[in-house]
Parts: sequence; structure tokens; C-alpha cells
Amino acid sequence: MLALLSGIVLGNFRSAAAEPRITYDTGKKLVTMADGQGGLTLRLNCDERCFLEQVIVRGRQVIRPETGVCSAICAAGQWFTTRSGIPTPTVAIDGNTAKVSEIVFGGGGVRVKEEWTFTVQADRILWQIDRSYLSEGILDDTYFPGWDFAGMETWTGGLLGTGGVVWSRYLDKPTSTYGVHTGKVTFWNRQDHSCLRIEAAPSPDRHEAIRFSRQPSNALTACFGVTDRQLQPRHAQARFIEGRDLWRPFAVQPGKISVRYTLQSLDYNEAYDRGAFEGLNGDSIRELLNTMGRYGVIDRHIAGANGWRSGYACLHEQWHAQLGLAVDDPEYIDNFSATLDHERDYAIDAAGRVKSRFGYDASDAMPDSWAPATGYYEAQWGYLLDSQPDYVMCVAEQFDMTGDLAWVRGQKTTCERVLEYMLRREGAGDGLLEALPRSRQEAKASDWIDIVWASHKNALLNAEMHAALSLWAQVEEAMGDAAQADRYRRAASRLKAAFNKPIAEGGFWNPARGWYVYWREPDGSIHGDNLVVPVNFCAIAYGLCDAPDRRERILHQIESRMQKEGLFHWPLCFDSFARDEVHANNWPFPKYENGDIFLSWGELGVRSYASGDPAIAVKYIKKVLDRYEADGLSFQRYLRQSQAGSGDDILAGNAMTIVGLYRDIYGIQPKYNRLLLAPHLTPELSGTQIRYWLRGQRHLIDLSMPICRIEVDGFSVSDASPFAVNAKGDALEFFSGERQTPSLVVTRSQATPLDLRIDAWPAAASGARKWTERGGNTTARHVLCDLLPGANYKLTRPDARAETVRSDATGSIVFDAKLVGPQSQAFELGPLP
Repeated sequence: MLALLSGIVLGNFRSAAAEPRITYDTGKKLVTMADGQGGLTLRLNCDERCFLEQVIVRGRQVIRPETGVCSAICAAGQWFTTRSGIPTPTVAIDGNTAKVSEIVFGGGGVRVKEEWTFTVQADRILWQIDRSYLSEGILDDTYFPGWDFAGMETWTGGLLGTGGVVWSRYLDKPTSTYGVHTGKVTFWNRQDHSCLRIEAAPSPDRHEAIRFSRQPSNALTACFGVTDRQLQPRHAQARFIEGRDLWRPFAVQPGKISVRYTLQSLDYNEAYDRGAFEGLNGDSIRELLNTMGRYGVIDRHIAGANGWRSGYACLHEQWHAQLGLAVDDPEYIDNFSATLDHERDYAIDAAGRVKSRFGYDASDAMPDSWAPATGYYEAQWGYLLDSQPDYVMCVAEQFDMTGDLAWVRGQKTTCERVLEYMLRREGAGDGLLEALPRSRQEAKASDWIDIVWASHKNALLNAEMHAALSLWAQVEEAMGDAAQADRYRRAASRLKAAFNKPIAEGGFWNPARGWYVYWREPDGSIHGDNLVVPVNFCAIAYGLCDAPDRRERILHQIESRMQKEGLFHWPLCFDSFARDEVHANNWPFPKYENGDIFLSWGELGVRSYASGDPAIAVKYIKKVLDRYEADGLSFQRYLRQSQAGSGDDILAGNAMTIVGLYRDIYGIQPKYNRLLLAPHLTPELSGTQIRYWLRGQRHLIDLSMPICRIEVDGFSVSDASPFAVNAKGDALEFFSGERQTPSLVVTRSQATPLDLRIDAWPAAASGARKWTERGGNTTARHVLCDLLPGANYKLTRPDARAETVRSDATGSIVFDAKLVGPQSQAFELGPLP
């Protein structure tokens, strides 16, 4: 009977075109509900109880039938549920709606009455819970409702409304618990591609939370909470604990709280289709980004690149917005904007100093620096001043992701204050900025490599400042503040010039060894002269090292050492630091930050090799994907000698090499007003097609050599050179190369597909532009920009004779052309003497 109603054969799911159905067995008091696609079936037992004893998702029972899905409260240390021992509720069926009322339960001084309303639809089931507290009291916990899934293997994990993930493998001990302030989760199973999406819509002014727990029985519990006030962690700021309650007790008052859940069965391959990957394992890419890539999101407005098990978020990391570039989820993007706003409001002091970390407690903090209300603090290892440029870099690159000018204006004065804090540290007036410790003898750190005693003039810190100044100058320009943009560019130029001087002249370049050193102290002594990889990758990737011979020398040495040792990824350094340059935990070499492998710097490595020899970068991308399939990248680092994973502080930054694949190899680089495509493909990757979401639009990116293509909203553009697009209604903006303003705007008279192929578009305003267009029957208005002002050009187009046209004072030419039929039509604009 169940199979006929739901279109399901257990163990062998098949979708059937059917109407959504509800049936009620009055004798057994069982209500069976199925959506119209046959992907989701619920069975509700109402015989002196009220709970879902079956939830069948694409042919698979996913809950424990004994405990299923129920409502409950925990009061006075005891649970009271709707699973048994309550008066039989009343059931009424009306078409596609089932209403279950008089669900009464409780204890410990708190009584509850609920009404459940189920509505079955074509592709989902809606479940409304109206809960009335009949008395006031204190609850230790609540199921509103709680789901007991069959086992930890039922789901690979759950994608969260924060953009984060609960990964089942990380709830690795009985009573392991992770809690997050969201009401949305999409569970998925990698093997059978099934998904169950549960999304809460509570009544206004209510707060959502979900607690995920591994039970001693090995069941996975997802416990939803809807409360008057936001649930607070019981233990400092901890969202992950073992063997203890997660949330603080909370008060309830007589009155009603309502929530409506949307339940959907989805096909994982369809719902999270990233495209077709040539030469790489696309399934591994998707899984890595959906697990490690999201794991750094701890909660609402707490996102970083460590993760929710250890509970750290490092503000002295520049890659958090870049993780969003590859994760490519609007919920991740939105939450990271909220994170930066929260950091602006609570982690930055009036002088512009950015506290370097968030943590669950004060165990890693300088004395008295941890803020109990927010969790921000200064690390015990020293003042990590890279939190200054890294915060600004994250804001700038997040603006590129969102294009939200109003949002970034809300960050303007803060980012300026943060940069000024560092610019005031140009102690010698030579363009280089100084860290707080003046000497390694102070045994204090100044950057991400936090138990190496980098002091005074720190090359890594200065490289990141150069990137921050350059990126923020572009943001200032977008906000219309040309004076500030110019000021920051001049500071970046001074810094770059000083950075590149030989060590004998006060800079960081060691000509004898062919690499940049890590730091120099006031006495002129040079330290970290051991091929420190982040220093040299930053110098190349951030544009400080723009001399081809220097770049080639650095990268050749690194690759030679990689091949010699057979390493699967780049280490922090190749040779040992001196004994007095590092904490005792880093000795003897290779050990920890003195030579081990940290994957967080992978994107910068990919970026450094991409333009010159992308095959080297792709080689290490493949090795990281292979390692993910072997161990999930679930470690802090990899040991240099054995290359085995090590460290309990699992780093979400381990996904950064795959960020490099998206950003630097596929060349997908969102900018605030366009999507830039600047690929560095190898032949084996040609033919890759990426589905990419950006600001509410889906793009199909065809990465084929030598011509790449972007489709969006009925437009397509192809070019053999880097280009960018922006579609707005019936207007398409084409940007040649890395131009920040459009090169050509084509506006169609009606919403018909329009294909644009660029044949020649020189950077010089005086060069000839050649392109072809293909579309339906439409008239297209063209605006050609970035031409010589007041100059004569020859325009050749298919619907008219060649003519002389003159650009206006802004260097623009406007003309209309009629596109007829499916044939490509050629255009050319060339200068006249």
C-alpha cells in the first residue's frame, strides 16, 4: 500500500508521476503522507503517541523507527517526549492537509500543547508546529522537533543555512555535539546521492538553532530549537563539546510559538551540480568544498579557516572571502559579510588594532585579552599584526563577491583606521612597516607562523600589507574617493620598492641564494634565510616580485626541492630556522612550523605557478584531491618526513589549493561589477564546464582551449584572451582583459539569445576592434567605450555600408544594428588617420 501511494519501492527508488497523497488508517491510527514526486514519504503514529516512525527519502528509511521524529522538552534534568504515554491526539484529513491537534505532554513543572499541520505538495511536504506553553518554567533543552536518524552513516553530512557544514565524521565520539544558530540543513549521502532538506520558517521575532549529536546508540540526532531569545552556549563560547549539554537553560512563558518546516527530497547530483570536470575528479572537488571548504564556518557571524571542533577563527588570515569564491554558496557569502560586520563592531579597537583571533575560551589568549561576550582575543604568542592587512583584504575581496556598495561603505572608515594603524609603523621612513617585537630574543611572534619569532621588519607582514593597500585602493576608487585611493597606491609603491632591495641595502632579496628572506632586525641581521615558502609565494602572488628572472629562480628552486623530497604539497620552509629563531616545539627540524606541510598556503602556491607553468600547479591540485579521498584532509598539518596527517586543530584552510584551482587555473575571479575569466589551463583540463553562481545569476563557464566562453541570462561571450561580463536585464557589458569599466555594452530590444564572439580587442584605444554577433530577430544598441576622445573611426557592420563615426568626449561611440536569423554577423571598428 505504501509503495503504491508514494511511488517508492524500498531499496530501489523510482520516481512516479503522481499526485501528493495523504491516507489515514483509523484502526492503527497511522497517517501516511507522500509528496507528488514520490521522493519523500512520512508515516505518523498517533496511537497514544505522536511521532514520525517512518521518513523514507528516495526509497530509503532514514530514521530510527523506535524514536523517529518527535517533540520534547527537557525540564528538571528529565526528558518528556511525544513518543509514548500521551493522550491520543485528534486527526483530521482535508484533501492534501492533515491536522493533528491536542498533542499534550510535559513535566518538570512545564506543560505543553501542540498542533501539527502537514500539507503535501508536488515536490515537498510542509509541517507546521504550533506550540503553546501552558505554564512558565525553565527548560534545559527542547526538541522542536528532534530527528533521530538511523545511524551516523545515514548522511555524509549536512549543509547549513550559515554556509557551513556538519560533517558526520567529525562527530566521532558518543555524545559529541555541535550546535549552530540556523534553522536550515540539507543532509546528503554521497553514495546514493539522496538529500533531505529541512528548512524552518519561525514566527516573527523568534530565534532558530540546531543541535547535532551522536548518541551512544550511534544514532545521529538533529534537534531543532525555536525560542523567544537566542540560545546561548553553556560553556563559554563553545559550539562543539563532548559529554556535556551544549546550550544554557532558558525560560519559557505561557504563550504560543509557531514554526513551519519545509521538507524536501532532492537529488544531490542535481541540486549541487558544479559542472563537468575534465582531467580532474569532479566528485572529489565537490565533496572537498562541501566539507573542508565549509567547515571553517563555526556559526552565524563566526567564519574562518580553522573549524568548529577546535573553535578558532583567525582574523590574521587573508583567504576567508576566497573560500567563498570556491564554495560558491549564497548562504556562505551572506554569512561572511555578517562576520566582517561583527568583527568590525567587536574585534577592532578605536586605534584600529584588529584582535587576531576568536576562540571558544581563553586558553590560547594573552592574559585578560579574551572577551567573554564575543570570544575575540590576542594570541598568547604575540601581537599578530597580519590581522591588520588580512582584515582589509577580506573586506575588499568580499566586496568583489557581493558587489554591495552600501555594505562596503559601512566598512570604509574602519578599514582606513586599520590601515592607518599599520602605516604609522613605518618607523624608518623607508616604506617598510615594523612588527611589535624588535628582536627574536623577545620570543614573540608577529604573524600567522606564530611560534617562529619573526621580528621588526617582517617580509610576510609587509607583503600582505602591499596586497591590502592595492586592493583597498580599488575599493576606494569604486566608492569615489580618488584621493584615498592615490594615497594607498603611493604607500604600496614605496613598500614594494623597499621590499625588493637586496638585503645589503635594507630590503629582503638575497641575491646570493635567490629568494626573499623572512625578517631583518634593527642591527641589520638577517633571519629566516631558509626559503620560507609563504614569504616567497606572497611576494610573487601579490605582485611585489615582478622581475621574471627572480620569479623563475624562486619557483625553480622550490619545484626542484619538491621533486627531490617527493612531497605532495609545499611545506612552510625547506631548510631549518636557526635554533634561536623558533619556539622549542619547532625543534629539531623538520618539525611543526619549522618545515612541516600546511595546506592553507596552497592557493598562493597555485597562483605563483599558474601564469608561468600551470602544469606544476595542477600536479599538486591532483595530489591534494587524492589525499582528500584517502583521509579527508582532516588534520592541522602533514609531517615533512612521513607526509602523514597530524594535529587535532583541523584546518578548513586545507581546501585552499582547490580555491587556487577555481581562482587561478580556471580563472574564475568575481569583481564587484563583473565576472572576470582569466584562465591558465593545461591541455588535459580543456573542455571543463563550470556552473557558477554569482549575485543571483547562474553562469555556465566553458573552459576550452584556446577560446573560453561564459553564458548568463541568455547572453554568451567567448574570447581567447581574459575577459569579463556583466548581464543586467537586456544589457550585456563586456570588459576586455582586466578593465574595470565596460569595453562594449550591447542592449537587445527583446529577450532573445545573443552570442558575442571577440576576435580582436587591443588594449590601445587606437587599435581595431573585431567581433561577431549571433542572435534572433532583434535590434541591438551598441556602446563602444575606451576609445580616443573626439576621434574618427571606420565602422563596418552587416546591416549597413561602412561609415565614418566619431567618438564623443568620453571616448564612446553609439550605434544600432539589426540582427537577423541564426547566422553570425561580423563587426569591425578601426581608427582613421
